[in-house]
Amino acid sequence: MAGLHTSTVVNSRIKKVPRHKPMWHIKKLNKAEDEPMSKDNKAFIQEFMGDKYSGPLKAELAPWNRGAWEPWTRRCGVLGVKIGVQPLWLKDGRQIMTTLLHVVDNHVVKFSPRGEYDESYIGQKDLRPCYTGPGRRKGANIHGMLVVGSHSTDPQKYTKDYCGLFTDSGLMPKRHLARFPVTENAVIQPGTELTASHFNIGQWVDVFGRSQERGFHGVMKKWGMKGMPATHGVTKSHRRPGCIGSGNAKARVFPGQKMPGNVGGGYTWNCGLRVWRINHEESVLYVSGVAVQGKVGSVVQICDTRIPGHRWEALGHGPQRFPTTFGDEADLPEEEEFQELVHRFSDPSISYS
Repeated sequence: MAGLHTSTVVNSRIKKVPRHKPMWHIKKLNKAEDEPMSKDNKAFIQEFMGDKYSGPLKAELAPWNRGAWEPWTRRCGVLGVKIGVQPLWLKDGRQIMTTLLHVVDNHVVKFSPRGEYDESYIGQKDLRPCYTGPGRRKGANIHGMLVVGSHSTDPQKYTKDYCGLFTDSGLMPKRHLARFPVTENAVIQPGTELTASHFNIGQWVDVFGRSQERGFHGVMKKWGMKGMPATHGVTKSHRRPGCIGSGNAKARVFPGQKMPGNVGGGYTWNCGLRVWRINHEESVLYVSGVAVQGKVGSVVQICDTRIPGHRWEALGHGPQRFPTTFGDEADLPEEEEFQELVHRFSDPSISYS
């Protein structure tokens, strides 16, 4: 009976809109009123936290060795904020639309070895056998997982357990966290800052994020069904799904039946976006297209693409700054960098020979 399902078994009977906080959501401790505290006390606490988390790197930690790029290397990505859409013009006069992704306050929080990750809850899920696809099992070349955080926040709003994640790296607690699989030569020391200079101009990236929630819709909007006829006796059923099948053999509704429901709000990949422009001073990426997930202000994950024709192995070389930009390289980029096909409005548009 599995062949009669109208959608995959994985997506059947799943609520797309959560009604409660997820299990990994941190509990906030700011429920008590702060009336007994004066302004001077609050200023003292803020000054003390600023000195405690002055980081980002601890002085007693020796710097880690920096690896060299080799084929089939996996390095970490960054967290970016979608801040809008802007057109760019190429030198041949064509216009392209780009999405601006702001890489703000990104730091490496923690490195988890492969053995430690495999024993975790998510690692155990990855090790489960999958018979319907490639599965989630990490490759043999993956040495561990790097946790990257963005948007430093007030430690008073979070639990001790959550703040303890950032003790070894000497960072303020982060509002957003992401985990990236890396190979042994791409491990970065916790506390290292990540900016838009992590990427190269002209390369392709993949973006992972949550799409916009569209609310509850019918089958025509959600599944693209044709609907019922407009005339010939049809009354009040023009946009209804129609018969879903019944009878003695079925006598029920199969799991995964296409019916009205919530649209959007799912985590999706947007692969193969080219980096046309990088503002190194403000740490902003200009990637191709207007289809980046989420609304303006949403946070997405950005990493090197995995598309076979656009990854580093197909280009024949690795990133210009590997595994990331540390700030002490000899070939640091200028304030703003453009792809060679993009027209810079500071350059003359007409040249005379």
